[in-house]
Amino acid sequence: MTLEQLETLVKLMRGDMNSLAVQSAKLVLVDGLSQAEAATKLGTKPNTVNNGVKRYSEANQEIKKVYFIDN
Repeated sequence: MTLEQLETLVKLMRGDMNSLAVQSAKLVLVDGLSQAEAATKLGTKPNTVNNGVKRYSEANQEIKKVYFIDN
């Protein structure tokens, strides 16, 4: 996922770019860190990172699905 794609999802989902969920998603989905690395960097629990990654990853997949975009 690109940063632009994540920013668009955040906007559409009325999220906050400064939230732990979005910061987690950015570190994992955009920057390529592991969830454990992201949790350490953000000083939060791995479950918090997982929730953010899951939320934005699933939203990305849903958008791709309805627009018939592969991968």
